[in-house]
Amino acid sequence: MNCGEVRNLAPLYLSGEMSEEQRQSFASHLAACPECEAEIERQSTLDARLLAALCEESPDTSRIEQSLRRHIASTQSHKRWMGAGAVAASLIAALVGSYALLRPSPAPGSYADAARDHWAEVVEKQPRHWRSGPAEIEALGAQSGLSIAQITALAPAGYRLEHAKTCGLDGQRMLHLVFTNGAQEYSLYLRPHRSIKERVRIVRSNSEQVAGFETGHFTALVVTVGPAAQCEELAQLTAARL
Repeated sequence: MNCGEVRNLAPLYLSGEMSEEQRQSFASHLAACPECEAEIERQSTLDARLLAALCEESPDTSRIEQSLRRHIASTQSHKRWMGAGAVAASLIAALVGSYALLRPSPAPGSYADAARDHWAEVVEKQPRHWRSGPAEIEALGAQSGLSIAQITALAPAGYRLEHAKTCGLDGQRMLHLVFTNGAQEYSLYLRPHRSIKERVRIVRSNSEQVAGFETGHFTALVVTVGPAAQCEELAQLTAARL
């Protein structure tokens, strides 16, 4: 895939609508082309800001209801101007509009990528070149602006940092940290990203729970195989410490 194709296919890539083969080819080009990678990062940041601006305020359904009531009252006093069919059409349009406001937006492709990566590398333990020594992990963390002390401090009570590596999720390079309590492991994916702070969002992908959030300085994803509540708790704790 060349630069021109990457620019043309960027909207499909950012919306997660590519086939797996296209996505891999796209990601491979980004890994080798800093200029295209920077452009995709710019577009991704812009999309995130627009989404955050649109979703910043929860839709107020009471205003929709009040508007419908006023409209119905008006049609009852002007029956000669509006028939029952037109009233029904107006009500349907209003309901469709309110549903569109309340419907959640699809999760970014990084959520599904994180779930697949966690399953392959942590659950199935497919061979990977993990870094386990403090000095090695510190070197990886430095690429994301984190010291070994900051990384180990992300572990909840009863957990410890097991190992780390870098990986690619949805075309973005991320630091992959694995924490364990001896019986259970979970993954934390991080990358520096200046953006609007966003609360934790939970998405189920196959048997994994993925909790994503923005701190204002980092994009982060927590992946577990446990219940959604546990995944959210780990994500909330991580967000508070980053």
